[in-house]
Amino acid sequence: MSYTKFYFRPGAGDNIYTTVHLFPDERSAINGRVLDTKDRPIQDALVLLLDESHTLLSAVSSDEAGCFAFGPLKPDTLYCIKVYKNDIRLRELEIRPD
Repeated sequence: MSYTKFYFRPGAGDNIYTTVHLFPDERSAINGRVLDTKDRPIQDALVLLLDESHTLLSAVSSDEAGCFAFGPLKPDTLYCIKVYKNDIRLRELEIRPD
């Protein structure tokens, strides 16, 4: 997976042209969705990313489509994701490398 980001601020009437070069990246990412039992998206669920010792690495809220993402992640590392909505733990997932 490759990833890059950059910022720009166009001025009035500016036309901006750019070329972006992506370099190989051995890191990974995870994208997911939080759904209810009827497969409807759950917005504003708290999604936590923890390492193997259950240290919090990152926290995000699911968007209006129930989507969340974490990355970049280190390869060959065990992660845990916990999902909460209204102080109720919805799910806990262990993510193991292949």
